[in-house]
Amino acid sequence: MSDLQFLMPEVLQGKGSIYNTMSALAREHGAADLAQGFPTIDGPKEVREYAAAQLLDGPQQYTDPRGIAPLRHALRDDAERRYGVALDPDLQITVTAGAQGALAGAVLGLLEPGDEVVFIEPFYNPVVPLARLSGATLKFVALRAPDFALQEDELLEQMSERTKLIVYNTPNNPSGHVFSRDELMMLARACERFDAYLIADEVYEHLVYPGHTHISALEIPELRDRSVVVSSFSKTFLMTGWRVGWALGAAPLVAGIRKFAELTNFCLPAFLCEGARFAVAELPPTYLQHFASEHLRKRDLLCNGLRDLGLNILVPQGTFFCSIDISDLVEDDDVRFCLRLAKDVGVAAVPMSLSWHKRREARHLIRLCFAKQDETLQQAIDAFAVWMDKR
Repeated sequence: MSDLQFLMPEVLQGKGSIYNTMSALAREHGAADLAQGFPTIDGPKEVREYAAAQLLDGPQQYTDPRGIAPLRHALRDDAERRYGVALDPDLQITVTAGAQGALAGAVLGLLEPGDEVVFIEPFYNPVVPLARLSGATLKFVALRAPDFALQEDELLEQMSERTKLIVYNTPNNPSGHVFSRDELMMLARACERFDAYLIADEVYEHLVYPGHTHISALEIPELRDRSVVVSSFSKTFLMTGWRVGWALGAAPLVAGIRKFAELTNFCLPAFLCEGARFAVAELPPTYLQHFASEHLRKRDLLCNGLRDLGLNILVPQGTFFCSIDISDLVEDDDVRFCLRLAKDVGVAAVPMSLSWHKRREARHLIRLCFAKQDETLQQAIDAFAVWMDKR
């Protein structure tokens, strides 16, 4: 088995990423596309107008590779307001080409041959093959349905004196699990015991639903000198094509990410960074409140509609993804079922097992994105209803 076979099952060879594959099938068959994790509603018009004005009137040349100073200062102020932490915008904050740029910088800018990196899975798919390029040894700790809770003994089993990084994502894509303070303390104890560092992917930090609270690594005193938090303009402000992300945290770790970014894309367009600054610093607090409440409404629309059909829905604690347990529906694994689902049922979904290195952990789960128009969500519910009636 090749290193990457678990990311590209035999039935998908030559078809590109699973996300592109499923969206292409949705277009081909007129299916409701709940596969790719992007919204179908554009972000705030005032942010787009501000960025457009900056494109016409602002600087047109290279910008600071760290990110323009006004954006870094806005991110500093935001972190202090929300998490009570004072960051140096010159040393502890860097702007990247999306959150993916920061995560790539973390694994390729910080890992070396001989190091070990522990991924808490399910993971964000592109990061694992990038980590393999570093020459480091990859280890995995699985979160398992239905609660996806972290088990401290399983984490410690994968740690050693060679462990340099732990990489995790909260709120978690694709499971929707929101890490508790107790789970963050498990990570803190492991990092301290083995002198390791933590990369916290927190791009869905503003999508947490009632009964749960997002706990950032920045809030844990024991982690402040050992962690970097990665987040993004794109998801929070519903403009995924802008590709503006950032990394905040311990200065030595941020420096490694910054060096990788400087050697790859070098810098980001000034007008996009200005638009991101405007969004972070000048939109009223009501924007984030509406952002969360609207996605809660969409979550409930889709999850309740599918549950009423008799489907086994795993309702997320955060993110804009929910899951269906297909164990009792079909004998197919999740990949083959998703291919049939788009063609024969009329709904495009993503097989979740591709986010675990041992696919058997989640061959019974599929992921649906509900950051879509209500009409698309209802189209998916109706398509499932027809299919369930025929079974």
